[in-house]
Amino acid sequence: MGETLMRKWLLADFGLEVVELTPVVYGADVAAQVWRAGTATNTYAVKWSGAGTNTGHQVAAFLADSGLPGIPELIRTSEGGLWSVHAKKRLTITPWIDGSRAAESGLTDEQWSAYGVLLRRVHDAEPPVRLRDALPRHSHIDARTPALAEEVRTRLENPEGEVEEELAAVWKQYEHVIADLLTNRPPAPSGPRVVCHGDPHLGNVLVDDGLHLIDWDDVIYAPREQDLMFMLGGMGDVGPTTSAQQDAFLAGYGTHTIDQEAIRYYRHVRALEDVIGWSHQALTGPDELYALEVTKGILSKGLAALAVP
Repeated sequence: MGETLMRKWLLADFGLEVVELTPVVYGADVAAQVWRAGTATNTYAVKWSGAGTNTGHQVAAFLADSGLPGIPELIRTSEGGLWSVHAKKRLTITPWIDGSRAAESGLTDEQWSAYGVLLRRVHDAEPPVRLRDALPRHSHIDARTPALAEEVRTRLENPEGEVEEELAAVWKQYEHVIADLLTNRPPAPSGPRVVCHGDPHLGNVLVDDGLHLIDWDDVIYAPREQDLMFMLGGMGDVGPTTSAQQDAFLAGYGTHTIDQEAIRYYRHVRALEDVIGWSHQALTGPDELYALEVTKGILSKGLAALAVP
């Protein structure tokens, strides 16, 4: 995506005359591109993405407009919309948050508690019925994972190059784990559903004077264990790494009897998505070596290791 074209879109769609536009590289979403855009008076985060669903941004706008702290507002288009569309991808804008990424800086116990409060407020939110009913009940990533898994398996039958050969060896080593993830899913939970962020690990949290939960592409209407799973182990540096951090989060979150079977289900689903997704990236790029190391970590000590003991 060229800088000149992006500037034209921002002016035409949002009325923003950008004087500075800088690419921002972070996150695992290879379907998205992010920029830091500066005008004469303000700075914005610009995201052009083909991932997720429209309803995620509608939920984020509802929460922000309701005054829920920690949810960045969506800047409206000149016509009052939440996004514009170019090449079948959404272009969205939020105010730039000049803070650190929690995945890099970590959180203090006090901040973990504050994050528990934030996520509980998200789960307790009651969007309009029409919006609630439009929310997906199942992960859009999970729906395409089996086909992606078959693509990876076929490619690894005749690996080419060092990365593919090592990935083939990893898949052989953890063959029983991958087979379990593909064929032995626990029963889906049937408990009450709430608005879930869908991906609330620390890679999607920014820290300045407060905490900000970003990247609302994967919103889902599901039992709250869909989100709580991320706080209960297997996430490495993007989740609580000590019992004190976990306790602080749960204290902030407040009273709720965790459905362990639901946790087991969502851990199993996410472990499969991550193993297959990162394996596919190790084959197709970008950052093949990094994706390979992430895949190995998920299988050896991450979510997959917890999901399939």
